[in-house]
Amino acid sequence: MSFSFNPSLPTLRDQIRLRLADTESTSAVFDDLSIDAMLGMYSYDEACAQLAESAGAEFSRMASVVDNGPLRYQYQERAGFFTGLAKSIRSMAQPAPGAPVFTGATTGRMVSPDLTGYRTD
Repeated sequence: MSFSFNPSLPTLRDQIRLRLADTESTSAVFDDLSIDAMLGMYSYDEACAQLAESAGAEFSRMASVVDNGPLRYQYQERAGFFTGLAKSIRSMAQPAPGAPVFTGATTGRMVSPDLTGYRTD
């Protein structure tokens, strides 16, 4: 599995890893190719949300609780965390870092409405 993370955040991949708390190579949830694939298909926020949902789905397939000697893993909590994170990301979606802000305004020539059927007096 290819993993890279630069804490100075020069790439969208690094920014996504930080946002999804996937910055440790020893416990990485995603490989670089998966993040790059999502960025190739979706906007920055949607790629983050899709990856969070993917992690939630992966953790939900695991046993609820695994006891390993002194360590106890609760995968269902992780599944809930990533599912909630995806919802949160979508609720506050914003442009990718460095991208222009989308205001919802369209470009082009404005056309005057046809007011011939209305009284002007």
